[in-house]
Amino acid sequence: MISIQEIIHRFEVGEGRRYIPIGTGLLLFIAILAIYNLRESTGYASIEAMDVGQIARNIEQGEGFTTNFIRPLSLAMIGEQNKTEIDDPMRIKGLHPDISNAPLYPYLLAGAMKVLPFDFTIPALRSKNFRIFQPEVLVGIVNQCLFILCAVVMFFIAKRLFDESIAYFAVAIFLGTDLMWRFSFSGLSTNLAMLFVLILVALLLKLESGHPCEDYEEKDNPNRIDRGVTHYIWMGAICGILLGALMMTRYAFICLLVPTILFAIFYLPGKRIVTILPMLFAVVIIVSPWLKRNHDLSGHVLGTAGYAYISESSRYGGTNLERSLQVDIGAPSLREMIRSLLTNGGDILENEIPKLGGSWMSALFLAGLLVPFSNRTLNRLRNYTLLSLLTLGITQALIKTHLSDHSQDINSENLIVLMLPMVYFFGAGLFFLLLDQLRLNFNGAQFYVSVLVAVLSCLPLIFRVLPPRESPVAYPPYSPPLIQRVGGWFSDNELMMSDMPWALGWYADQKCVWVTRNLEPDFFTINDQHKSINGLYLTPITTDGRFVSDMVRDSGWAWGRLHMDITLRKNLPKGFPLLHVDDGFMPDQLVLTDWPRWNSSGN
Repeated sequence: MISIQEIIHRFEVGEGRRYIPIGTGLLLFIAILAIYNLRESTGYASIEAMDVGQIARNIEQGEGFTTNFIRPLSLAMIGEQNKTEIDDPMRIKGLHPDISNAPLYPYLLAGAMKVLPFDFTIPALRSKNFRIFQPEVLVGIVNQCLFILCAVVMFFIAKRLFDESIAYFAVAIFLGTDLMWRFSFSGLSTNLAMLFVLILVALLLKLESGHPCEDYEEKDNPNRIDRGVTHYIWMGAICGILLGALMMTRYAFICLLVPTILFAIFYLPGKRIVTILPMLFAVVIIVSPWLKRNHDLSGHVLGTAGYAYISESSRYGGTNLERSLQVDIGAPSLREMIRSLLTNGGDILENEIPKLGGSWMSALFLAGLLVPFSNRTLNRLRNYTLLSLLTLGITQALIKTHLSDHSQDINSENLIVLMLPMVYFFGAGLFFLLLDQLRLNFNGAQFYVSVLVAVLSCLPLIFRVLPPRESPVAYPPYSPPLIQRVGGWFSDNELMMSDMPWALGWYADQKCVWVTRNLEPDFFTINDQHKSINGLYLTPITTDGRFVSDMVRDSGWAWGRLHMDITLRKNLPKGFPLLHVDDGFMPDQLVLTDWPRWNSSGN
């Protein structure tokens, strides 16, 4: 049995000394994790997070992949596909199928809801001093687990490509990146997709290097193991499964198929076909059932998401496309696509890539492009990273919608953030290369300098944790207790309309249609021909609109004019079915119902 003295000796002068800084770093990370969760956990501010959250709850409750956030465009597409049905062609009277989101992340959250103690009710006692919605905390913990798994995979990749010290340095900066912590509490699928990308990179490295422990420079290198065709078939198929999983996490990520195929073409001579064909076959097998499901429901393999690339065209703009009951949309002109690419692509090149992750590592990565590596594998992986950034950047520029404006940086359309781990360990590699050139003659110089740089890189996270503390509630427009109160006035089979249906679906579990692009005829088409709308809930999204550009000139902003008419003139449009106004919400919010529900609810 080892004595206490021997244990102490090992940690003082023996092999245990190397674990002291590792243990210290782990304790520091756990402390930051606890402090961040207690102080900086915030409510959702993005549309997508609430959208996938309410879908996950529907799945967990046995209602299938259905949604309470009903887009008029979804109603139009499903109605057109099922126009022979007489009773309910738009699928609005019962459970409305979701045709806007990829399925993998909602199903993951649904599994977490089965296991973890999710509580979606906000007690009346907590309403006055409300701080944060408990399910959002649990979803944040799930994403933090994915975040930590990303760091683990990143460490092993960096260790294999460089060495242990660079791996620890890169992972420390990654774990101290404020942007990634904000993504963890955003409720988005970014951490899951990043984990898939890191595993994909690890597989590509194994494919390229031949032997997992050897770098080879010549084909006749005796240390290289030339694996058989079966190995490449299986590895290609697994890469295809990961690419399919990425698409089922977020449709736009299928663009990574392009750099992955090019990697195989350029760097797997003699094994290209046996790698690429199984890869493509696996992708098709993974995504085909879901795409067929979308096509059967809506006539489009991606549902409403298939029109993202024209949502910012000159014919639409903002949220007008998704709030439209128009089905005959057509395709954008080449001029509009070039305009989107140049406008949004310029912003990505100027602002997003240089400050990717908010750390100096992105600058070091860009500077390192001028420094060739002697290791062929490093050069090839850096080329793959560059090609992936280019592909993701072009895709991001083409599909940018109102979601990017609604929640800056932290949104599902921030695609280039997936390459952050690779940017970090290449930036760390250049940093250590430069550090080796310095003549530092005191003991442990490199260690202390690297710790100092790591701390400086993590300052944004440190400053966020320090006082003053920001409000955890994203108001305006989201006040979860108030949203639950309004949603509680309506039964499950009744229908609301709002300018934030995603919030009513998530916080109140209430079926809600997004306010239509026009009051007439779209609102009356839904209300008179398909299902009665029992309540209208307008928030600062509408009431804080700009007077001239939004409410006077924009023909699609009739709801802002409706709010002004009721607030200033006490007038309702002729024939409008919702005649009862709760004055307690005015002027920043407006609630109209078919009868005074607040009187019978006790609120």
